[in-house]
Amino acid sequence: MKFIALEPNTAFKDAIASVAEPTRIVVCGSEEDRHYIEEAMAASKQSVDEILAGAENIDIQAWFSTRKKALTKDKAMDLDASLGEWLGEAEAKQGFTLTLDMLSGEPHQDLVGAGIETDASWKIPAFFKYGGWNDCPNPELHCAIWKYWQQKYGAEIVGVSNDVIEAYIANPPTTQEEAMQLALEQYLYCHDIVDQGLETISNLGASIINHNAWYFWWD
Repeated sequence: MKFIALEPNTAFKDAIASVAEPTRIVVCGSEEDRHYIEEAMAASKQSVDEILAGAENIDIQAWFSTRKKALTKDKAMDLDASLGEWLGEAEAKQGFTLTLDMLSGEPHQDLVGAGIETDASWKIPAFFKYGGWNDCPNPELHCAIWKYWQQKYGAEIVGVSNDVIEAYIANPPTTQEEAMQLALEQYLYCHDIVDQGLETISNLGASIINHNAWYFWWD
């Protein structure tokens, strides 16, 4: 894995195109983001191979079931109430964000990416040794869930910062039922995108149906 400078106007286009190449391009944000990424990587005692081996031993459907029970208990939540009302496909949908400064909305002048030699994008979190802090899943789980989503939706990770993952989706859900099932999975994986963002799981489903960009953020 090697950090590289990127051009904001073409960064995500280049990252998506690199999915077919031996070296994947991943958009990482600013030089400040790079500092936090490198700090987290240095703090990890796991190797990439250890993370990938751990990911292969995770039963994702069992994890979804266990996570649902844990969230309901720990957060005293009623998931049915969190579903909200389906109002139809959203007109405005989340695009890719990591080329932009969060406060100004302007492109990063010091945009940084990573070049990663790998045969599958679901392995990318292992190279970043991503997660394991606050409510962000550990690296093994990130890899396991992205492998599942890659197989089912053609999900390809194209952006990773210190607290955000973004992905390009080749085969997004096209029906309300599919979108709602996926939205629940995404909520179990990253509840902040609903609890501190879209407010209901139905709103999340409406934002990902027929849409080729996913966004995850952990507080």
